[in-house]
Amino acid sequence: MIAQYKNGQLNALKKDAKIHHKLWLTPILKEAILNWSDLTNEAKAVFKRFTTRPEISGTVKKTESGNFVFHYTTNSGFEDEDVDATDANSNNIPDYIDNLISKFTAINTKYHTNMGLTVPPTDGTTGGNAKYDVYISGYEAGDGIYGWVSPDRKVGDNSNSTTLTEADAYDSFMVLRNNYEGFGYQNIALSVTAAHEYMHAVQFGYSGSMDSWFMEVGATWSEEYVYSGYDDNFQYLSGIFDSPDVALNLQDGEAEVFDGHWYSAWIFAQYLTEKTNPSIMKKIYEQCIKYYAIDAIDLELQTNWQSSLKKVFTNFTIANLLMTSNSGANPYTYLRANDYKPLIKTAYFYENGTAPFNFTGTNINWNSKTNGNNRLMRYSADYFLLTATKDFTITFSPANTEVLYLLVKISATSFAIEQADANASITVNDQEAWTNFVPLVVRFDRDIATVAAFDYNFTIKNSITSQIDDVNEVDLISIYPNPAVNSITINSDKYESYTVEIIDLTGKSIQKQKLMQNKIDVSSIENGIYFLSISENNEIIKTQKIIIKH
Repeated sequence: MIAQYKNGQLNALKKDAKIHHKLWLTPILKEAILNWSDLTNEAKAVFKRFTTRPEISGTVKKTESGNFVFHYTTNSGFEDEDVDATDANSNNIPDYIDNLISKFTAINTKYHTNMGLTVPPTDGTTGGNAKYDVYISGYEAGDGIYGWVSPDRKVGDNSNSTTLTEADAYDSFMVLRNNYEGFGYQNIALSVTAAHEYMHAVQFGYSGSMDSWFMEVGATWSEEYVYSGYDDNFQYLSGIFDSPDVALNLQDGEAEVFDGHWYSAWIFAQYLTEKTNPSIMKKIYEQCIKYYAIDAIDLELQTNWQSSLKKVFTNFTIANLLMTSNSGANPYTYLRANDYKPLIKTAYFYENGTAPFNFTGTNINWNSKTNGNNRLMRYSADYFLLTATKDFTITFSPANTEVLYLLVKISATSFAIEQADANASITVNDQEAWTNFVPLVVRFDRDIATVAAFDYNFTIKNSITSQIDDVNEVDLISIYPNPAVNSITINSDKYESYTVEIIDLTGKSIQKQKLMQNKIDVSSIENGIYFLSISENNEIIKTQKIIIKH
């Protein structure tokens, strides 16, 4: 925890620091304060300053608005503490504070009026009155830190909720900077920080023990919910798009190279709310009073949306692949897909992005451990880019109820999704209809407590029907026309010894007959792609793909 804080602070202060190097301190403080008795003396010394309310230098002013009170100074003489005293409208309130008031007014409406989120617990008279306290000081915020919320005291049940009984709700206070120089566009940084940090205050009002990864998902998503178009949270999306095989619910410290991954996972909340509505976040927070976040999400989806986390997460992985806003592709869509798409880099998104597969008839074998990066964590996905010039069968192993094997077929105008059968195989007999294919391995395993990879294999080889065609390619039997309109001719001197069966792409027998003449009627069969199989003495001697088009 100390290393995470110090490393983050060090990175934030480097000359080449990017915006995403700036620190969100709240999740670190949450773990420190809620586990204070377990901290070492060294850790307590590092975090002690964050456990008490800030003491602002100079003359401290307070401005109240709605449910909030802002504490600040304009005359301490310290650059990192003084709020710019400019007061253009002469209302005796600095313009910076007026701007903050407008932000929190909008946020309050979005959260409590529109979404119906419970107001955070009151802190009695701590801070001067029962309103929510926001302290403005760059010094108190800390170098390289946007802002933070600290859980102040455990109140148990939040008296501001009328239908819930919280077990470990916390009141809290917030610290924001006196300016956001060095944080990109200052007004954007201020806006999204206010939305982000106040969402943490709301979350503490439901449960101080809410999973940290989901708290950050919800807080970072709230930036889009309140300030769509500011797009400050786009800076984190590489975490999902560059590493889709990292656990959606990764906690900091589990795989340190991916610390902060939870910020990128806000796009899952975005997908979830687009397919339901924003108020589902409130419902999930309520479930988090009793359940871990993964279980809370699943329970809410099953109870009120006739769905499940597995289904929604699978759809989410497909939506990230297709990245479209076309309503015809629903539910695999995003409203702002065109804005997200430029952030996806093929070389990182696909497991074989630098060397796409091209199936030409020669077997392709893949092992995730020896050929891949050996990183498919819980609630994550591996994507592969594949083109083909021949029909093929892809077979995965091992079978696992917590892993889903899919194949997405894509053309310029459409797509189709195939799921592996009981043998973990998918056969493509219409490769010419598609531009490319994406084998997709989706892992769930929500109960595991490690980031150990799931190891798997797959083989791509000629489809069974292709193999039959190759074996019989010198056979003198001809089948025409293809496409067929109302009838098909079987041209062979031996046709009277044949039995002909027409099979659809699922393997279902559509029509079967002993040939009495060298022509069969297909006028009653629906348009589509089928297989015509010719047998002699109960042995298949030829199979050919046919198209019926009336």
